[in-house]
Amino acid sequence: MWVLREAGGQDAARIAALESEIFPDPWTENGIRETLCQNNTAVIGAWKDGKLAGYVILYYVLNEGEIARIAVDAQNRRQGAAGLLFERALEVCGDRGIERLMLEVRESNEAAIAFYRKCGFTRDGLRRGYYEKPKEDAVLMSRDCRRAVKSFGNQVAALTAVPTGMRETKQI
Repeated sequence: MWVLREAGGQDAARIAALESEIFPDPWTENGIRETLCQNNTAVIGAWKDGKLAGYVILYYVLNEGEIARIAVDAQNRRQGAAGLLFERALEVCGDRGIERLMLEVRESNEAAIAFYRKCGFTRDGLRRGYYEKPKEDAVLMSRDCRRAVKSFGNQVAALTAVPTGMRETKQI
């Protein structure tokens, strides 16, 4: 069962650990803590069996947003967590009046590009030499948040209020 909720300072160490496992250019725990404290930021985590398995970091200003990170640990991939995180990010966009969502992705990350296309993103361009470790181009993508997205969560058991003000979603 997946539980989605807003991440807080108590989750920074685990998010940083996932960063180190998943990305060649991980954010530090201090960087994660700073992000969690910023205005115009939403960090949503996906927990399975009480353990953080994935997260999405969304920055926004006025009517535009950017997915800075979306990640799921290796043993929980292809189980719907990324889709649920993306759906929740779209809910945040709707709640905050965000009309356009952008991201960049390593050109070699074909699985992520396919996922983003499934989520309604289109390619906008290429940013040459954007990534380090290894040096690589970034594919720039965006989507209109006002359009509906296919539901990734086939069985949502409950939506309940949580103290942080976000809704908690449980999938069975």
